[in-house]
Amino acid sequence: MPRETNGRAVMRAIGLGLGLTVIFALALEATVRIDDAIRFGTPLFSRVASERELIVRDSLGEHGRPHARYEKWVINNVGMRGPDVPMVKPPGTLRVVTAGASETFGLYETPGHEFPRQLEDTLRARCGPHVEVLNAAMVGMSLPTVEQDLRLRVRALGPDVVELYPSPVQYLTDVRPEPAARDYSPPVPLPLSFALHPRAAERLRDQFKQLVPTWLATVLRREDIEREVRAHPAGWRFTGVPQDRLAAYDADVRQTIGTIRSIGAIPVVAIHANAFDGEGHLDEPLLVTWEHQYYRATGDALLEFESAAARATMRAANDSGVVFVDLRRMHGAPGARLFADYSHFTDAGAASVASALASVVSDVAGPIVSCDARASVVHAGFGP
Repeated sequence: MPRETNGRAVMRAIGLGLGLTVIFALALEATVRIDDAIRFGTPLFSRVASERELIVRDSLGEHGRPHARYEKWVINNVGMRGPDVPMVKPPGTLRVVTAGASETFGLYETPGHEFPRQLEDTLRARCGPHVEVLNAAMVGMSLPTVEQDLRLRVRALGPDVVELYPSPVQYLTDVRPEPAARDYSPPVPLPLSFALHPRAAERLRDQFKQLVPTWLATVLRREDIEREVRAHPAGWRFTGVPQDRLAAYDADVRQTIGTIRSIGAIPVVAIHANAFDGEGHLDEPLLVTWEHQYYRATGDALLEFESAAARATMRAANDSGVVFVDLRRMHGAPGARLFADYSHFTDAGAASVASALASVVSDVAGPIVSCDARASVVHAGFGP
């Protein structure tokens, strides 16, 4: 009898423990959802469960999902990050479109401080209130997909200026970037089950990553890189500039510039910047973080490819007779930190980008609106 009593006590204790665990998990999930609703306006049962659901693929290619929102990222009525805009450009409006990947979309900036939004604020201060900046970029958007999006979707919005900010190191992935496959099937809403996807787990993972010391994170990343390299044949890894990938990048930049002109817009090309462009001490852990995103390239190869691609971009701009802005020479307030990681901006960095681009856009938009373009330019070049 005592043995049976003890067994029941153990079962009750296990049941109580499981019950408390379930209650704790539900309370934590509810807290995260309420926090999202208060901070970001996210519905408690939003079907957008991650950044992936901010992107949709349809007959026009790959772009933002209209009216989707996840944490601080809000997609508007035309599938772009930012406030809603009319499909038809209002008369007398200067409409600027920014095109690129995550650096343009904005990752680490506080809402409203990604460089397209700051560019709009600066241009309105110089050119008046009738200025719109539409952020057509999306996380992971390849340059061929950007070109496709401009040609098939953005054209209908009647942009006056398109600012192109290509990400060269996309060409150091295992497969050369290609346009997104178009999906001609009828649009299907996100499954209702996505509304029940646990948000607390991802929040806990993010918090845990922040607690890991830099030295330990660097060791773990190096081990991941070495494991990936060992899984491939000798010579698989890029240790320098692969000329075929550089040629592909050059061809895609030129094609995209041509597409911008074909849709009736003025191209402005920005040269990609990264946190290693300065002359100070090389941040080795940060470079390993960048390598960890691009297993196939060594840190030296990443830096060398960025430099070679910058020269190729400037040549393409000059050959095409369009203006470029070299963001590698941007600067902010003394002591300001411009990069949140290897290539994505802080609020201060986004402000520097916006300032540099606003000066050039103000100039090229002269025939469209009257702007005060007296502010200094970081470094710009013009084709013949």
